[in-house]
This record gives sequence, C-alpha cells and structure tokens, in this order.
Amino acid sequence: MSVDPYRFSYTSYEALDRAGVGWQAALHVLTASRPRIVRHIGAVMHVVGAVPDGRLLAVALIEETDDEYMVVGARWLDEDEAQPLRKLMERGGR
Repeated sequence: MSVDPYRFSYTSYEALDRAGVGWQAALHVLTASRPRIVRHIGAVMHVVGAVPDGRLLAVALIEETDDEYMVVGARWLDEDEAQPLRKLMERGGR
C-alpha cells in the first residue's frame, strides 16, 4: 500500500487560495510533473514543475516527520523566473 507523503491542511488550502493556486495544481507538481526541480534544505522542500498548461509552479513544503511533508504555500513563477528554470530542467537539472 502506497502512502502519499504530501499533506494539505486547512492552512495549506488558505495559503494556496491567497496565492491564486488550486490544490490540484500543487498536487500535480508534487506527483506528476516531470521534469521538475526539487531542493531540500533542512526541513524545507521546494518543488518547481509545470502544470498541464505549461506554467511553472513553485510549491513549498515543511517536513513533519521523515519523508512526510505539509504543503505550506505555492506561487506561480513569472516568465523571467521560469525561463532559466525551464532550461535547467531541459538539461536534466544540471
């Protein structure tokens, strides 16, 4: 049985709503978007990936327990931010 390591709380939904991001878009980046960029520093994880319409979304998470994360926010990247990240993803993150 597979357990999803990502959790959304009421606060998660509120933060996403304030940012104009649907929870479905955040979940897509976390589970289905490829390629994507994952940066894990201490208890914080950032994941950047594309949603089906091509826009890049950055999702922020906090590690609650080993390999289990709570979504704490997300934001759409503007084109100036997205362009170099797209190039990085095309090169396989290098």
